[in-house]
Amino acid sequence: MGQKTNPLCFRLGITHSHHSVWFEEPKNYSTSIQEDQKIRNFFKNYVQYRIKKGLQIGTKKYLEKLKKIEQKNKKKKSKKKRISLPPLPPLGFEGIIRIEIEKKGFRTQKTFIRVIIYSGLVPKFLLKGKSLAKFKKNVKKQEFFSIYPRIIRIQLKRAEQLYSQPNLLAEFITLQLKNRVPFRKTMKQAIDLAKETDTKGIKLKLAGRIDGKEIARKEGKRKGKLPLQIICAKIDYCSHTIQTINGVLGLKIWIFRK
Repeated sequence: MGQKTNPLCFRLGITHSHHSVWFEEPKNYSTSIQEDQKIRNFFKNYVQYRIKKGLQIGTKKYLEKLKKIEQKNKKKKSKKKRISLPPLPPLGFEGIIRIEIEKKGFRTQKTFIRVIIYSGLVPKFLLKGKSLAKFKKNVKKQEFFSIYPRIIRIQLKRAEQLYSQPNLLAEFITLQLKNRVPFRKTMKQAIDLAKETDTKGIKLKLAGRIDGKEIARKEGKRKGKLPLQIICAKIDYCSHTIQTINGVLGLKIWIFRK
């Protein structure tokens, strides 16, 4: 059964936790879900905008560093001593892994909301005190905040290894396929990027009208171990839809981490 069920639901409470932690009365449950989604969408859009802005600034600095490193590498004769920079993520890369929302004392004057944003591309200026204070002011101007008073605490956590997260790997594959890169080459690149991180195994599945063929088919690739039936195994999973010119493609990614 471990092969059939969703790996995240199967390991809930053991290796994975809920993304929304709050309780509500049955009559207010639907409004609370809507509010949760509004908070999630706002934070997602705001952080994505900041990440894009940060990447524009980062690319200039990255290119400047590359020029300096290339000049140093030319002087060095041996290849072993040469310096290299990690690859820059492609344009249009969102970089949000997940958003966790925790609520306490709901619909009272002492309402406490904690929002934890996990991302692979959080700019350094967003983690500073002044930018976070400005961020909170923008949140307080929103409709969902004006209904009743509350305390909001925001935490931004950055992933150390970018391509060890299935969501970020799915974004990379989506951008490559939209740029009409061959799917086999894209899948190989994705596995190579995951290999560089702390992953023990990876599995990719792509379904639909691949390469614009008339008949839909399934293609997959696997590397390393993937013990889906072991509950204690740290397996992360992601399902993603890709909008292409030829139609919609379905993508599934399993990653087994150390």
